[in-house]
Amino acid sequence: MMETLRSWATCVALSALAGGILWLLSPKGSVQKALQAVVAVFLLCAFLSPLFHREGAVLEWFAPEIEEIPDNPQLAQTLLEQQRRAVEEALKKQCGDILVARGIEGAEISVQTDILDDGSIEIVSVQVKLPGGVANIDALRTALREVTGLAVEIRTGA
Repeated sequence: MMETLRSWATCVALSALAGGILWLLSPKGSVQKALQAVVAVFLLCAFLSPLFHREGAVLEWFAPEIEEIPDNPQLAQTLLEQQRRAVEEALKKQCGDILVARGIEGAEISVQTDILDDGSIEIVSVQVKLPGGVANIDALRTALREVTGLAVEIRTGA
């Protein structure tokens, strides 16, 4: 780290020295004003050089160190509940997309999940209640199983 800082300081000092010498040697007038702008940009680049990656002009952003989050059971439970609901909604959407792709509208999709003691989310059941008149339920059950990896219970409405 100290070597990097020393290298950066040397770069800035040499840049300032070279810019000053060029400015002093340049003729007075518009050329000197233009050179002054170029030297200013050059010095700015020298000052900002630690922010740029060596292989390209990619800015590296340094995230502040994250302090340890205090153990808060209520916060942990809220996060687990949000994850559980997100899993349920994702499964509902996935099943709904399959049904819509097969031309089935108005189906009721129910997903039940549970949070286990180790914090993992268990998918208890996925149920689809189809509107009346839907044919080839076995093919639909197979398609749902292939996409979700779950045994989906399918019921038909009266």
